[in-house]
Amino acid sequence: MTGKDGIRQPVAGSRRAGARRFSGCRLPAAGRRSGGFTLIELVAAFVIFALGFGVLLQILGGALHTTSQSVEYSKAAMWAQTLLDTQGIGEALQEGTSSGRFDDQFGWELRVSKYDPPPAQTTVAPIGSSDANGLITQVAPPLDLFQLELVVSWGNRFLMHRARFATVRVMNPPQVAGNAALPQQQQQPARGQR
Repeated sequence: MTGKDGIRQPVAGSRRAGARRFSGCRLPAAGRRSGGFTLIELVAAFVIFALGFGVLLQILGGALHTTSQSVEYSKAAMWAQTLLDTQGIGEALQEGTSSGRFDDQFGWELRVSKYDPPPAQTTVAPIGSSDANGLITQVAPPLDLFQLELVVSWGNRFLMHRARFATVRVMNPPQVAGNAALPQQQQQPARGQR
């Protein structure tokens, strides 16, 4: 229906008239949701975020712990190499045990003992050899072998860490002055000398 000035007027009782009257406050239709989040959705999202953040912190904490253990073990290995490299240099190795400290964090204990190598292997002599038995025995040079076992420890009284390092060191036996230490065949005078 149109009024005197040419503008359409709603008819009383029609559906269009009611919608025009309450256009400022629109109610959601049944079955449709509004555009916001409910409180339950917000709490669920926060819980998922907190669980994910907690797992991430545990992973980072474990990685830091592993890294610090690796650094401490590397320091222990460097201290051990420093000590083992100087053994037998300047003075002969002696069997026994000694201990000490590298610094306020790392301590050490060194055990030196004689090392007996496994027996020498024998091989079959080639055909035409002058060996009557057909066996050639490897002659071991006169060397003293020592086994060095070093234990480096660090930590506190509640949690001690230990790293064990072992090596074998060769020491020449002391030489006797003159020709007394040489075998008999080398003590014979050379040709032309008496």
